[in-house]
Amino acid sequence: MGAYQHLFSPFRLGSVTLKNRVVMSPMGTLFCEPDGSVSDQMVAYYQKRAAGGVGMILLEYTSVDFPRGRGSVNQLSLSDDSVIPGFKKLAECIRPYGAKVLAQLHHAGERSVSLPGELNVGPMDHPGKCRALTKEDLAALAARYAEAAKRAKTAGLDGVEIHAGHGYLVNQFLSPLTNQRADEYGGSTENRARFLIEILRAVRAACPRPFLLSVRLAVRDWAEGGITVEEGVKLAGLIDQEDIDLINCTSGLKSGYFGAVETQDRPDGNRLDLARAVRPQVKHAVAIVGKLRTGAMCDAVIADGTADLVLLGRPLICDPEWPNKMRTGREEEIRTCINCMEGCYAALGQKGGVRCALNPTVGYEDRYDENELPLARTPKAVAVVGGGVTGLQAAVTAAERGHKVVLLEQSGQLGGQLNLACLPPHKQDLNTIVPYYERRLRSLGAEVVLNADALKEIEARKIDKVILATGSTPFVPPIPGIERAVGAWDVLSGKAAVAPGQKAVIIGGGNVGCETALFLLERGAKAAIIEMLPTLSNGQEATHRTRDLGILKASGSPLYTQAKVQEVTGEGVVFTDAEGVTRTEVCDVVITCTGQRPAGGELFDALCARGYDVVKAGDALGMGNIRSNVRSGFLIGYGV
Repeated sequence: MGAYQHLFSPFRLGSVTLKNRVVMSPMGTLFCEPDGSVSDQMVAYYQKRAAGGVGMILLEYTSVDFPRGRGSVNQLSLSDDSVIPGFKKLAECIRPYGAKVLAQLHHAGERSVSLPGELNVGPMDHPGKCRALTKEDLAALAARYAEAAKRAKTAGLDGVEIHAGHGYLVNQFLSPLTNQRADEYGGSTENRARFLIEILRAVRAACPRPFLLSVRLAVRDWAEGGITVEEGVKLAGLIDQEDIDLINCTSGLKSGYFGAVETQDRPDGNRLDLARAVRPQVKHAVAIVGKLRTGAMCDAVIADGTADLVLLGRPLICDPEWPNKMRTGREEEIRTCINCMEGCYAALGQKGGVRCALNPTVGYEDRYDENELPLARTPKAVAVVGGGVTGLQAAVTAAERGHKVVLLEQSGQLGGQLNLACLPPHKQDLNTIVPYYERRLRSLGAEVVLNADALKEIEARKIDKVILATGSTPFVPPIPGIERAVGAWDVLSGKAAVAPGQKAVIIGGGNVGCETALFLLERGAKAAIIEMLPTLSNGQEATHRTRDLGILKASGSPLYTQAKVQEVTGEGVVFTDAEGVTRTEVCDVVITCTGQRPAGGELFDALCARGYDVVKAGDALGMGNIRSNVRSGFLIGYGV
């Protein structure tokens, strides 16, 4: 018998049987073509997740009124017949794996990407920004949803889902916070649900059973004054009376950094209370989403009746084989999502589409199959110097290609800067990274040498290729009195203590500087930050940055930007603020956090002088983050 029998039991959804209860959650990728049609890159991406063993795939949000109503500049579309062949190809590439596939029909409403010369549309007028939809407009839009559903059916998809959450158009009608209309589409719960119900009826009339019809329902808004859970249950009861198949419970309008995705500080199962409230009150199937990462939690959700289906989003980006590994008792082999949103969420505002901090093949599924990397024609003896994330990935990839790999780490443990990065608040998920790589290295037969003298180890072996993944070291600026300061790495590691009640001034307000301040605040110390750039935590993923800066500001910590440090004295730090005024921030401890420089230059020169074929990777080349360094390790390891 396989593992997690409830999670991997079949389920009858409408007239269709799903092979298990694991559903891929809809997440935007930006992989489609500029006209909203399906690209080959998108087909490869979804095919990989279908092969990974999910029971059903809910495709990313898909426009019903393209190019109007888009939630992002590059968005999938079902607005005209020209896109049908692409969706047909997508369905044909998913079907052989036994997964059902639904398109998620969407309109962003007030949140749409604006078109030149046009106002966005929504429930209410907002002069100069948004025009209220008339009754005729709403009827026409409901017809567009139905037409989009017919195209999905023609393309061979198994159904559609109506997006009624996450602050988009239908959610804007459902929420009393954004809908104060005085006609039959505003006021009471029933009136605010009228547009959604008209869409459901139009779609079902256009696409009779067995075509599946799901609703992604905002059971609550995060924003105060919006939909409460009690009203969300009432909304679920109203749509439960319609000819639908699934109520996919989620949240609605965001508040601050609380939105459609879970940040690292949110607990696992963050939205389970929504399903617990809805499930007893409806007859149709219920699905739930929200940081569901472990097999035990997902299985319990099904076993105890919280929901009929569980939606996994980012865990399937990070490891497409999550269902197969979980079902066959290989849970320890899963590459665990760390909810950093660096790549899968942050990249949505950038060209190229979705990526993953830990999975270097995301977005490149049409080029690389990480389970079937081609063996090198001529296997080599490869030495990887450095056991940080770059070196770990390079060693794994080189070993997967059939090379004989030895990983040399000068300290007594693997992980490099990960051993510090996991220490600030809410970063404990980073502790899953090194054990994953250790298991992979063991399974591949790679040798790991700790406390290694890299040059001696390499000279004692017949090495054909050296990958230098020696990371970086802190940069200490030439500020008078800087010798009085301690480094952020020493503070995080405990080598330099800041006692509760003491005040520290942190020179440098980048990601690490801000996280060091949060680390100190959590331990009862006080912190001030002095940063020369106009913004703090520049480059951090936007949602987590909003959270962190909110905590720092709420703590009352002095935060200086566009400031230049003049001197470190026995009293504190002398600096010039943004207005050019010279000030002194008095403190007990001064901490430097002013960036890093590549390490390993001397070793590189020594190896080259001895005639070795050496290539640098990761921070040894230039400063990056976990995602860029994993990618660097993969490419360098692949190219050996």
